[in-house]
Amino acid sequence: MALLSEFLALAFAPPPRLPGQLVIQITNYCNGSCPQCGMRREAGISRVKLPAETIKQALRDCAKHGVAAVSFTGGEPFINIPEILTLLDYAGSLKIPCLRSGTNGYMFVPGAEGPDRLIPFIEALAKSPLRNFWISMDSADTKTHERLRGLPGVIGGITRALPEFHARGLYPAANLGINRCIAGEMIPPLGEAEDGGAFFESFRRGFAAFFAKAAGMGFTMANVCYPMSFESAGTGKAAYGAISDNIMVSFSRRELRLVFRALLETIPDFRKSIRIFTPLSVLYALSRENSRELLFPCLGGICYFYMDSRDGHIYPCGYRGGEDMGASVAELRKSAKNQKPFCSECHWECFMDPSQLFGILRYAIRHPFKAYAGKALDRERMRLWFADIKYYLACGLFDGRKPPAKTRG
Repeated sequence: MALLSEFLALAFAPPPRLPGQLVIQITNYCNGSCPQCGMRREAGISRVKLPAETIKQALRDCAKHGVAAVSFTGGEPFINIPEILTLLDYAGSLKIPCLRSGTNGYMFVPGAEGPDRLIPFIEALAKSPLRNFWISMDSADTKTHERLRGLPGVIGGITRALPEFHARGLYPAANLGINRCIAGEMIPPLGEAEDGGAFFESFRRGFAAFFAKAAGMGFTMANVCYPMSFESAGTGKAAYGAISDNIMVSFSRRELRLVFRALLETIPDFRKSIRIFTPLSVLYALSRENSRELLFPCLGGICYFYMDSRDGHIYPCGYRGGEDMGASVAELRKSAKNQKPFCSECHWECFMDPSQLFGILRYAIRHPFKAYAGKALDRERMRLWFADIKYYLACGLFDGRKPPAKTRG
């Protein structure tokens, strides 16, 4: 109910509002070798982690000012398991409604934590106040994923771990970062003279294979991260270290529209077999428009914020690293005062998706005649938006503490 209340509050309240979400990068240390990430273990970067007290102060401020959701990210957030469990318990004691985090799954590699440590880890995480827990997957092809991540045996380990999570009331999500190896072999760049048909079909098959793979492994929920490349970050100085110029995640504007259309046309086939968070109405917009000209600019820096591990400072998002908003969550109201949404530079879905969903709701409530008579909110977009909202409610707003409902679609 807390997230539903936040949803309605964002629809009716004029900006600036208190942040609805804070993403805290607790560390940039990572034990994965993902070539598409600037924080992979081989990357020659300075490794840092936020002091626990810095994070706890941010959490206290979040609780005091009514922040609805806090996400812990990395690097690999679970590289120090006792530390993140302590932070989760602390955030839970502050009554922050929605706590989220995820992993590359290294602890599920056979022998990584030892047979006597994996079950205690699952039990500890299930007992924590964590609401949503995601496990990254790069490809529907097992060998490709394990090679990219440098984690041999991880897919089998995840498959064996999922029933243990479910038995304890926690339902992890498969988290796909869109890349060219989604189906196994690299999907080559689209040539200027090509019509895009083969490129589109390659991604259509790749997305279908991914959702089928995730459901077959036992996942009951899935999410899709949009490409995090320098190209999709626009011209700004990025703060978040996961952004990369690797060909795996670098796409032209034309390619991106085809990728988003492929995802848009694939998700409906799997919405009944696995809960998929990615909203169709947003994919519809992304597949038709230039991402920098989306109808509803991002609420990053107004309702959603990112805290970087390198300095403990807050930024509007992981991309707008040139806009340092200071180190205090308590001061964000002042920073956002009189700000209006304006940015559509990137595709960071954790800010993009809710901004678009809430934007349509706000617009339809405030300008009902324009919403239905104007070209911006065409019938197909509104049809998909209503379908998204109905599906979100049927999925319990994707509560990772609840099993999938018997009826949804």
